Amino acid sequence: MRMRLTFPACLLVAIAIPVSAVIVDRSAITVGNKVITDSEIVRRIRLAAFQNGAAPDLSLAARREAAQRLIDLKLVEREMDVGNYARESPAQAAEQVSAFTADHYKGSAEAVRQALAAIDLTPADLQADLAEQTDFEAFIELRFLPAVAQASDQEVEEYYRNHIASAPKLGEKPPSLADSRANIERILANERADLDLDAWLRDQRAHVRITYLESALQ
Repeated sequence: MRMRLTFPACLLVAIAIPVSAVIVDRSAITVGNKVITDSEIVRRIRLAAFQNGAAPDLSLAARREAAQRLIDLKLVEREMDVGNYARESPAQAAEQVSAFTADHYKGSAEAVRQALAAIDLTPADLQADLAEQTDFEAFIELRFLPAVAQASDQEVEEYYRNHIASAPKLGEKPPSLADSRANIERILANERADLDLDAWLRDQRAHVRITYLESALQ
C-alpha cells in the first residue's frame, strides 16, 4: 500500500504564494541589443492617453502603433549610446514633473498621482517619459538641425502668405512678415529636421536587426 503524503494547509499556501506571485514581463521585440517588453508597450499607450486626456486604448492596433513608436525610440537610444549624447538628469526630470504639475494640475502633486493611478501609472512613469521626450528632442536638435539649410526668402514669404497672413486671429491684424521671419525660419528648419529624422529612422530600420517575438505586433 502506497503511503499518501499530506501537507498542512498553511504550508500549501506558503508554497503556492511565490509561484502565483511571479509575473513574467515577456519580451515583445528586440532592436539590436535592446529589448521592448509587453509592459513597455502598455505603458507607452497609457502615457500617451494620460497626456492627451483620453482613455487608454489597448487594442491590437494601438499596441502595434505604440510598438512602432518604441522601436524608433530604441533606435535613437542606440545612437545616443554610441555618440555619448548627454541625457536628462534625474534632477532635471524632476523639475519637468514639477512644471507639468504646475501647468496642468495647479501644482497639486496628489492630483497628478491620482490621475496617473487611475490608469495604472505612477509619477515615476511620468518622470521617465518626460525625460525620454527631452532626450529625443535634444537628439534631433543636435543631430539634424545644424545640417538644415536656411530657408530662402521665397520659402519664408510663401509660408507667411499661406499660414499667417491668410489666417489672422479673430479681430486681430496679422503680424508683419518682418516680425514673423524668425519664427517662420524656425518652423521650416524643424520641419526639415523632422524629414531628415524620418529618413534616418527608415535607414536604421533597414540596417538594425529588429525581431518581433510577438508576430502580431509586426
